[in-house]
Amino acid sequence: MQEVPQELAALRQLIPTNSTIMMDVQWHWTNLWWAARKRNWPLAQYYFNESRGHIQQLVRKNPTIRNQVDGTDVDLKGIFDGIDTSSLAMVKASIEMKEITVFDRNYKLMLESCYACHKSVGRPYIRPQVPTAQVQAIVNMDTTAAWPQERAHFL
Repeated sequence: MQEVPQELAALRQLIPTNSTIMMDVQWHWTNLWWAARKRNWPLAQYYFNESRGHIQQLVRKNPTIRNQVDGTDVDLKGIFDGIDTSSLAMVKASIEMKEITVFDRNYKLMLESCYACHKSVGRPYIRPQVPTAQVQAIVNMDTTAAWPQERAHFL
């Protein structure tokens, strides 16, 4: 029976850290901004879904988290449930509406929700902002891109 704790310890080593998960959220959330700038709404929806899915992964992993300042337990699931039905839902709706002005407002509101969560867990120094630079260059965000195209056969 001593093998089970060793196996669990080995499996725990495979679980991404909170910071790794949040780096994925940051990457997708930044790409969401740039996809919307190009009015590439299907791609924006993809990045929204990826961001939300990674946040859900973090909440499943840690439904409560210790506040780094005062040592209290913070109900991360409760915070996410509130954000998921408010500012996050508003971003989703603005993508579906394909309305850039509404998207911009709701995106910024979501960043404020992110910051409120960061403060609640004792990390007020993690202050999100509207992206100032695209984080990747391999995904073409232009909806009129002509290359690459599908081929009838594969190389």
